[in-house]
Amino acid sequence: MTGRLRIGLVGTGWVAHQHVAGSRHVAADDVEIVAAADPRGDVLDDFATRYDIPHRFRDATTMITSGTVDAIALLTPPAVRAEVLEPAFAQGIHVLIEKPFAQSGADAVTFTEAAEAAHVTLAVSQNFRWFPEYPWVRAQVRRPEAGDVTFLEARTFQDRPQAGGVWRAEETKLEMAIFSVHLIDRLRWIAPTEPVGVRALTRRRRGSTVRGEQWASLLVDFAGGGVGVVTSSWTSRRLPTNTFRVDTTHGSVAVQRSAPMAGTATGVADFDGETPQEVVFSETRSGEHSALSYGSSMREFARAIAEGRDPAHSARDNLQTMGLMEAAYLSAARNGSPVTIEEALHGHVALR
Repeated sequence: MTGRLRIGLVGTGWVAHQHVAGSRHVAADDVEIVAAADPRGDVLDDFATRYDIPHRFRDATTMITSGTVDAIALLTPPAVRAEVLEPAFAQGIHVLIEKPFAQSGADAVTFTEAAEAAHVTLAVSQNFRWFPEYPWVRAQVRRPEAGDVTFLEARTFQDRPQAGGVWRAEETKLEMAIFSVHLIDRLRWIAPTEPVGVRALTRRRRGSTVRGEQWASLLVDFAGGGVGVVTSSWTSRRLPTNTFRVDTTHGSVAVQRSAPMAGTATGVADFDGETPQEVVFSETRSGEHSALSYGSSMREFARAIAEGRDPAHSARDNLQTMGLMEAAYLSAARNGSPVTIEEALHGHVALR
């Protein structure tokens, strides 16, 4: 392959707009969005016309076999996975897949192994990794001077009632699969050792008619004795909070942002023998950090393909995230009993 990677979008809902903005803002030298597929003809036409996308398809398989794309971004609800991935792998088409990667840990293992057998790149768009404050936190705590990580905590509280009548309202796996998966991925990406097991509780908003959870709290065991906590709520009526903290044997680092995907982020690092740092990750215009995160995910995907290497957010890397999320759902179903990552992945060992 020479030149820019030709991308086709499978699905033209809300997140597709984010991928177009991000790709054109950050990854324009690496990718070109040339096609879109959606069974809703009017939505597809409006989307493709708005963004001047030349090729339009009513189904993903036709796009995959058309010869117009080198890779696809799979942006559909999580139930739509195998019927798109199988023809893509058969055609040697690379895939960037939106989270959640799969509906279960077992499916995530199946998709990962199928992509590897087909010698195609499969990556998971965990775009929150590229919000600027989180690489900064990771760099701070991975320094030898920081010591050993002992505790990590991700906390997000927001008022996000889930309306009925849309696909999410019918999902039995809701808040963790849609939102907390970002926090879970961030936790294990920043932690220097692998997660071993998890205990979790989930709840729904009182009076809600949706099927899935809207509040989740996880307690994660990491190899070497570190502990992680994830608490995320869609049921908090007031005082929204979005924070991340890491404690080590030599100090602490913490960041916060006024909203999960918007506003100004700030960070503080304080370690033994060092002058405390205070950092402001300012947002110069609305949506810039969101575009940066989606675009950086796409750029890493494209450059990994061009360079013949695994992307940082490869499917195999993301098995740990899927294992944690699956183990959390199993634990919640067992009233908070501990569940190992190995059990959640059906005995498969997730590798860094």
